Amino acid sequence: MILYFSGTGNSEYTAKRIREETDDNIMNLGEKIRSRDFSSIHSDTPWVVAAPTYAWRIPRILQEELTGNRTIYFVMTCGGNIGNAGRYLKKLTDAKGINYAGCAQIIMPENYIAMFATPTQEEAAGIIRGSLRAIDEAARQIKDSRPFPQLPITRKD
Repeated sequence: MILYFSGTGNSEYTAKRIREETDDNIMNLGEKIRSRDFSSIHSDTPWVVAAPTYAWRIPRILQEELTGNRTIYFVMTCGGNIGNAGRYLKKLTDAKGINYAGCAQIIMPENYIAMFATPTQEEAAGIIRGSLRAIDEAARQIKDSRPFPQLPITRKD
């Protein structure tokens, strides 16, 4: 089951592209929130969470009760990097008793306008084209039940 939360469309685009490769079910958590549905979610297939990175963490709504399959992949969209998000996600999944299958970083157009300049439409299209290889590789790893490789952590992270 692919769960996604997307404010600007970056994570939605990523989730739908992964769905094309994996042929798994997909759920828009934004719609679930708007309908005030806070019930648990069940899946027999591994979980895939596609979401933006907020201060190197996932949005709180994605910390919901998940039942069924106990393996989870995280696909984090960001303007530059996801920092040490994997460490926080591993800690969260360990606390919930879920098997952490890794965190993939997908560079998408920057949209945090409080701190960064947003790209032009042409620049954004180029960034999205550049993200396709990373999205498709993440989808293949999910489809083949392979964990994502751990990203190197820098001092900045």
